[in-house]
Amino acid sequence: MSWMTQRVSHTEPGVHPMLNQRDEDSSNALAVMEKAGALFNVYYPPAGHGGGHVPLVESGKHEGHPLYKWVVREDTNETLGLHSGSYAQTDSYKYVGEMAERLFPNSTESCTLFGKGERMALAQNIGEPIDLGDGDIIKPQVMWVSSYNGQWSTAVYHLTHRWFCMNQLAGAAPIFSVKHTTNHNFTFEQRSNILLEAMEHAQVVARMARTLKDQAFTDAQFEHLIKQVVPLPKPFNEVGDIHAIAEKRMKENRDAMQLTWRTECTQFGTVRKPTGQVETALASMSPTGAYSKQVEIFDGNKWLAYNAVQGAEQHNINARFNTSDVGKQRSMTKMISGGTPFASRALDLLRVG
Repeated sequence: MSWMTQRVSHTEPGVHPMLNQRDEDSSNALAVMEKAGALFNVYYPPAGHGGGHVPLVESGKHEGHPLYKWVVREDTNETLGLHSGSYAQTDSYKYVGEMAERLFPNSTESCTLFGKGERMALAQNIGEPIDLGDGDIIKPQVMWVSSYNGQWSTAVYHLTHRWFCMNQLAGAAPIFSVKHTTNHNFTFEQRSNILLEAMEHAQVVARMARTLKDQAFTDAQFEHLIKQVVPLPKPFNEVGDIHAIAEKRMKENRDAMQLTWRTECTQFGTVRKPTGQVETALASMSPTGAYSKQVEIFDGNKWLAYNAVQGAEQHNINARFNTSDVGKQRSMTKMISGGTPFASRALDLLRVG
């Protein structure tokens, strides 16, 4: 089966290919984390070398302490990270779940553990779903992230979850970050600020979606869009030759976007037979110029076009077309770090076009 047909369901709400460890019997943060295997304990042995020699801090507040230390799982003895001797220690990810549950009780949607447990992400529902019309629904959420390998600080992001394609639209910057040693008691004002900012993010997305949704977008326009978003690779010589690997990557990326566009239009747009010689000719060509057996024209709107590019990038391109957990987690990491240049470029073009 090709990567094109190995797709997440586009019709089942709540089944996301990245945030996918749920507890159907409970929405308590700690229960969901337990089911995902995220409540393991860790310890911090000193890092040494040369037959067990452990370098020590020579002066200052931490004088005499190990210069570096490992983070190791107690249950499996797997190494999760290496840090300086002053790195603040926590026994497990449990404190993240306790913070999340204290702020938004019984609202946890999912938990994802990355790799051996180096990183963790927890998503919570925080408001009523927003119906954009025609059953296209987005859901306001917050996402907690933390790590033992130093890649993520403990932080909270606002997140908008679209049911149909399971896209996750994360905020560019965290609402706030939390140090391991911070007092984790939140005031009502802090909780209100998190809720307000996350809901405002969802409303901004909803307004953008409705604006784009009101603007028709044809199959031919989408083909032109993805050629701008994924342009031809630069030639490597004066003759104009393109590296085969770069050309292959371009074709895969464009095809992924076209496939998602057709899925979007089938659900929310229009699928029709081509009319006239021009449309018939266009329908017989793939976005890369090769002959195609496509015999329909897929018309929609700019909101569908944006989600086609964003969805293909999130679920396929950033995962490197790898449908395993490794690919899905790579994609989610890109989303959290803001690594979605195709979607950003598409949105810029759609807003001005």
